[in-house]
Amino acid sequence: MTRALAFLCALAALGCERPELSTGAQCSLNSDCGSPLVCALERCRRQCLDSRDCGAGLRCLFVGAAGGACQLPEEASCTLTSECTSGLVCRFATCTTECRETRDCGPGATCERDPASSASACIEPLAELCIYHSDCPAPLVCGPGQRCVLECVEDRDCTSERRCIANLCELLDGG
Repeated sequence: MTRALAFLCALAALGCERPELSTGAQCSLNSDCGSPLVCALERCRRQCLDSRDCGAGLRCLFVGAAGGACQLPEEASCTLTSECTSGLVCRFATCTTECRETRDCGPGATCERDPASSASACIEPLAELCIYHSDCPAPLVCGPGQRCVLECVEDRDCTSERRCIANLCELLDGG
């Protein structure tokens, strides 16, 4: 038994190294990423079926035949598409995938029109529970059922004295 143990130690010392477990690292193949990460959109990411499989405030992105892959923390909020990883667009203030119809999106996500850009993107509601608006990533607020939701998509989602600006109901100027 001690010979087998010595043999395994010798193999380990020779450098049988596995890739480091690090989300966000650049990659071209799944084997470039530490297990259980996969290479999607040229970055090592966690696989997912829906946003519950990702970290707090991160969405599951549908990336075609590769299936679902979690957003990276730096993709959770944006103002311009140039802030997103190549292959993603900035819609609803988050980096996500473009779509024409809901069937272009992954399970649980819907194809929604972003009023700020007049373009559509896949948006999946985040499943995190919240108590305060600050528990949710921008531009989401704590809504019914203590779930993070968009406060508004259009002006008609707000009370009469407010307008929908960047998915938040903002007071109208008084003058």
